[in-house]
Amino acid sequence: MKQIPEFVRLNKYSDISFGLKEFLKGVISEEEYINKRKDDIGRVRYPWPELFFLKSDMKIYAEYLLKISLFGRRLLLLQEESIGFKKTELYDLYNISSDTIRRYLGKLKNNKRKEASPIIRNMTVKRPKVSKEVIAFFALLSRVPVSWLVDDEPEMEWRVDYFEYLPHAKTISLSQFKRILESSSLEILHDVTGVIINEGVKFPLYIRLESVCSGFIIEVFNLNFGLNDIVALRDLLKGFDYVEEGYMDTVIETHKNYVFIINSRGMKPICIPMEFHRHSYPTTL
Repeated sequence: MKQIPEFVRLNKYSDISFGLKEFLKGVISEEEYINKRKDDIGRVRYPWPELFFLKSDMKIYAEYLLKISLFGRRLLLLQEESIGFKKTELYDLYNISSDTIRRYLGKLKNNKRKEASPIIRNMTVKRPKVSKEVIAFFALLSRVPVSWLVDDEPEMEWRVDYFEYLPHAKTISLSQFKRILESSSLEILHDVTGVIINEGVKFPLYIRLESVCSGFIIEVFNLNFGLNDIVALRDLLKGFDYVEEGYMDTVIETHKNYVFIINSRGMKPICIPMEFHRHSYPTTL
């Protein structure tokens, strides 16, 4: 894997996190790095500010995630700084229990050679796996391809085929999508869902819809999309109070997601994601 540049290791983000500088330089192991966030009884309790700031450069963020094992990647991409939800909120809003999360995370592999285990242990029944629906939802929340959550060495390509497994995903028309935005409840403080728009557009649009305090972040996840469909989305949003337009970088360096951000007038402003880049001037598609 390509080395993270020296100036990043030593200067740019070295002081925002416990152990980040030492981990990136190889002075401490991944296990030691993660342990710095644990309390006296082994629970990961302390914040991960680097998960905010590293995303200001998604190329660096991707290299950082690839430097970490599958266990560590799953752990980091399920932190509140990555997905915007506490573990208790995942249960309250989506019925994802702490037991499901424990089974999903698994354990950090120890690279040290161990003595052979007694044969009787090999007969132990393995714990049940986490459903593909849960993993698909975690991929949507953390804005990474599913491969980054299931493979030690993930594929370096953007994919959206996991949308078919998303729980509560909606397959709707463009006009129905507008009605969803217009009828959104003010009581929804935070929600993320997958939407597939397959009517009123030339090609299906795979949307990550994030609702925040009556505002929305509408992110087009398509690998490819028709420019006319983006124009159709833009026209649909003209009636809303305030719309920002731009794109978000992803962990795949060659892929960017088109984004519209709606902030309703008089409501609490939306915190703009670190990955978001505004168009400097009105775009012509």
